Amino acid sequence: MGRPKKEKPNHASGMYEVKITIGHTFDGKPIRKSFYSSVSKSTAKAKAEQFKIDQAVSMQTDTPFVSKKECFDTWAIKWLETYKLNKVKEHTYLFTYKKNIEKYLMPYFKKAKLSDIKQIDIQNYFNEVKNADNGEPLSLSVLNKHKMILKSIFEAAIDNDICYKNPVKNINFPRIAPKEEKVFYNSEQAKLFRSYSIANQYYDMVILLDTGIRRSELLGLKWSDIDFQNLTIHVHRAVTQTTGKVIIDKPKSETSDRFIPVSDDTMSVLFKLKTESEYIIAGKTINEPLSPHCYADRFARIMKRISRDTGLQTLTPHELRHTFGTLLREKNVDIYTIQKVMGHSDISVTSSTYVHNDIEVLRKQLKLDKEET
Repeated sequence: MGRPKKEKPNHASGMYEVKITIGHTFDGKPIRKSFYSSVSKSTAKAKAEQFKIDQAVSMQTDTPFVSKKECFDTWAIKWLETYKLNKVKEHTYLFTYKKNIEKYLMPYFKKAKLSDIKQIDIQNYFNEVKNADNGEPLSLSVLNKHKMILKSIFEAAIDNDICYKNPVKNINFPRIAPKEEKVFYNSEQAKLFRSYSIANQYYDMVILLDTGIRRSELLGLKWSDIDFQNLTIHVHRAVTQTTGKVIIDKPKSETSDRFIPVSDDTMSVLFKLKTESEYIIAGKTINEPLSPHCYADRFARIMKRISRDTGLQTLTPHELRHTFGTLLREKNVDIYTIQKVMGHSDISVTSSTYVHNDIEVLRKQLKLDKEET
């Protein structure tokens, strides 16, 4: 009797395929999984049987059953699209998550199996990673973002039976350059900046200085947010920009939605900005804001003129915001009030920023005068 004729491959790829049911969805539909072999159908069937044995052992011993085939790059994209897309603000999705995953994490871990990545591999990543644009060390805030993203990616992988444990633990960041001292105007410089801006009708610069609002919040302000009678500004909108797209959304965090009390003087400056536009800072049409990129160019030009004519250092909108907070602290405004008016989500942010060792501020708070020589 002759040897049985070898069965032909049954998959379009030229492989032998065996399908089995490995479970059911929550609504009772069967979950099917394919197993392949280039040798024979019996080999593919053996793989399927081994999978069923491993699955049964996992259930009997109450230990994680892990699919070891998922690669970092494919899982990172799945995680991004499943857990973050349309779950966070578009700007946050693009620039906090997508950019860092595609620019840093995927090029490093590539197609490494998630279950094979160990704590030492994560530590080596942080030891080696540099700014992709200039090769300089990454800032502490960016390193923390990468750590947060990695931790979340592996947590989701554990929940989906892709790996046993999260390797993102006990991570030490390499030594990075010390944080640069924040730049701001002192009270006399702020007065000069303010008077020059009013004299030259740069009223938006005054609003930034007088309220401490973020640039995105300034661009999102509408006249309907201004209560001239009660002297308040309601911040509950922010304008940001992605590549070629302006996004109008809620501000940075829940605590950023706030009412800012202002003086009569500030309100009079605001009134001088009045136009037919729906927004405080007029855009191209009456019902759209000015784009952040356009405002950034405008701001830079104005700041250059101010610096040229007054000798003041050029600051960014965020540094004007920092000036506002610093001057409040210099006036002995308590840290909780500063947190509320600036819209910080955590008191530790306010504390670490405005309870600092600026000698002149400390001297004034301690009521110490320099001895004349």
